[in-house]
Amino acid sequence: MSVSVSAAASAPVAWIRPGQAGYIGPDLGVDLHAASVGVLTVGLDAPFIVETPQHGAITARSFYAPARAPHRVVAPEGRILLLFTDSGASPLDDGLERDLIAACRHGADPGVLQYLAAACPRSTADRRIRRVVDEIHDDPSRILRAEQSAKGAGMSTAYFLRMFARHTGTTFRRYQQWNRLLEAARGIAAGHTLTRCAADAGFASPSHLSDTFHETLGTTATAVLGSRVRFVLDA
Repeated sequence: MSVSVSAAASAPVAWIRPGQAGYIGPDLGVDLHAASVGVLTVGLDAPFIVETPQHGAITARSFYAPARAPHRVVAPEGRILLLFTDSGASPLDDGLERDLIAACRHGADPGVLQYLAAACPRSTADRRIRRVVDEIHDDPSRILRAEQSAKGAGMSTAYFLRMFARHTGTTFRRYQQWNRLLEAARGIAAGHTLTRCAADAGFASPSHLSDTFHETLGTTATAVLGSRVRFVLDA
């Protein structure tokens, strides 16, 4: 399913699909945060400023923040592309940066964006890890234990955790948390109450969901909904 991206900053769009979440639109005014998975930011119309505790403010046209890396993007002009991906990646070269900007100019399919971003170097998937990832995607609310998943994959727990982090770019616990958050976001976009969304996604309470949302995305669910973002849940 294609995602229409008009040049008008008043029509932001977000999508959620297994292994990927994305956003195209104006800066949402986020706080310093650390996503559970890697996030690629591209300035579609102009450069933006990224702030990190280590490097201060940097002007860039694209920026890749690895999982759990604190950062904040400030884009006073034009739209940005945020692409959250569950595989390790690296900063874009100039060619890929141009390709992503061009893909979003008149319309972009989430699968196309994922394919372009996949050109970044990343680890090769192990089929045993892939099965566990698929299991998490199939039922995000279910909390898996590393020891049990490692045994099912025929690995020691320590080796399983290393392989999982190598494939997804994040920890086993944070990856499950990320998918629970995406499940809750689907419910929020569908108009369900925060209490129901928290329960359906496996969060301990609505406040736990709210805290996780802010820590991971740098904003609140209320602020996102108030920004008139159009959600595409069946991309």
